[in-house]
Amino acid sequence: MKEGAARGPEFWDGLADHVTATVEPVLRRNRRAREPVIAYLRALKVLARRECDSREVIQIIASARRLLGDRDEIETLNEPSFRA
Repeated sequence: MKEGAARGPEFWDGLADHVTATVEPVLRRNRRAREPVIAYLRALKVLARRECDSREVIQIIASARRLLGDRDEIETLNEPSFRA
């Protein structure tokens, strides 16, 4: 975790469970119902890039977005902006 982070390491360690609990209820709903969760996951990715150095965290968020049908701005882990 990076110094000065707003979220503690326990948040990032439990991210998979958090994302699963957030995504599962809207998986079979229409696009409109999924939009708020997609927006949340996009914001969470920005926060993760700022506060967490884990490739796994970024991958969990990207996978959840794909499951919800979000194809916008999902980067690969090999892009230069990701610092591992």
